[in-house]
Amino acid sequence: MRLSTVTMLALAAAALAGAACRSDRPSVLLISIDSLRADEIGRTIAGEPVTPTLDELARGAVVFEQAMAPAPWTTPSMMSVMTGLDPAAHGVEEHDRALAGSIRTLAQHFRAAGYRTGAIVPAVTLRAEYGFERGFEQYEFESFGHNRISSPSLIGKLRYRLEQWSDEPFFLWVHLWDPHYNYIPQPPWDAMFVQGEEPENDDVQCLKWVRNPVSPEQASFLRGRYEAECRFTDDWIARLFETIRRLGLERRLVVAIVGDHGESFVEHGFLGHTNHVFEPNVHVPLMLFAPGRLQPARIAQPVSTGGLGRTLLQLAGLDGRDFGVLPALPLAEGAGHDDSPWSAPCSRTIRRACQVALREGALKYVLDARACRESLFDLDADPGERRDVAGERPEDTLRLRTALAERHEAIAALDLPRASMPPEVV
Repeated sequence: MRLSTVTMLALAAAALAGAACRSDRPSVLLISIDSLRADEIGRTIAGEPVTPTLDELARGAVVFEQAMAPAPWTTPSMMSVMTGLDPAAHGVEEHDRALAGSIRTLAQHFRAAGYRTGAIVPAVTLRAEYGFERGFEQYEFESFGHNRISSPSLIGKLRYRLEQWSDEPFFLWVHLWDPHYNYIPQPPWDAMFVQGEEPENDDVQCLKWVRNPVSPEQASFLRGRYEAECRFTDDWIARLFETIRRLGLERRLVVAIVGDHGESFVEHGFLGHTNHVFEPNVHVPLMLFAPGRLQPARIAQPVSTGGLGRTLLQLAGLDGRDFGVLPALPLAEGAGHDDSPWSAPCSRTIRRACQVALREGALKYVLDARACRESLFDLDADPGERRDVAGERPEDTLRLRTALAERHEAIAALDLPRASMPPEVV
């Protein structure tokens, strides 16, 4: 059948309009990095940068200088990113708990909007049964354990996926695992950042439950090896961005880079992470990189990484109003603050502890329910959280205690359902 000239022009115009619409629709890449402390970004040791690639990206990004992870370990923290809910609201706070089927995830929102959705994750703490796979058309999971390197495999899979999907809008999530203990840097990275004294036992999985398991010199040795793994991961991120630029994706892509939680090196007597909400465990890097879409900025106000999901939906031009409750990240200093119960960043753990922390400016309120103790720290004057000023500042303590109580009342009012992991996989 022959088409008239008018019909052909109309079809061509529609095709061009569709192409223009697609080109204006950014793809989204979420890179979460396990155990990455905020203070490793921009850190140099004997003139050698720990994260040169991330340092360079940060110069062109919106950087959140005071980002707080919703929990000091992976499962509840990343579930908050994927749901826009506090751990106490989504309920996935232990290994036997899962996300209720009625709670929509970030991937479900993107997929409903016509995005391709894929995840590449390496850790048992992100297994599909928790609910993380929901909304992903491809969920690639392989547990690497504590004694295998993983960045080459994960970045390789991601580069392949980018090549396959580069012509259509996508939401991709990769979780980079190598900085997680045990710290096993490979040559030549193992020769970087050597310091301190090697401990007889370096199995952090066992040592992290014991107070002061190593000396400060031994902790320094472990941190040097951890930093070598951070550098190894950073170098693989550099290879990833080579692929992004080769494919011409850089200006069509919103990239979020976030630490799922931090890592302690006996600053408060503990190694690793999970069971405390001190800053080494919950202060994480967070940046948004989108050349041509976002102007570089440094945001000093405290934020929760749990607000990242809503922000990514908004940057993709999608309606995220029905996604969770945690507010979107402010993209300019002083923007986005409100007086809702969700405005203050909060972090919580119930694993071998029962602690919750709430930030208001430089103030950090910590409630330790197991010890029946509350503390207040002024992080401007005392960034190491060494001096509890709760007794000296009773009005501030009362205000933050009240704010935390109101937050828990708001969580209860959500009345969200709970679910358990299938018994055969617990």
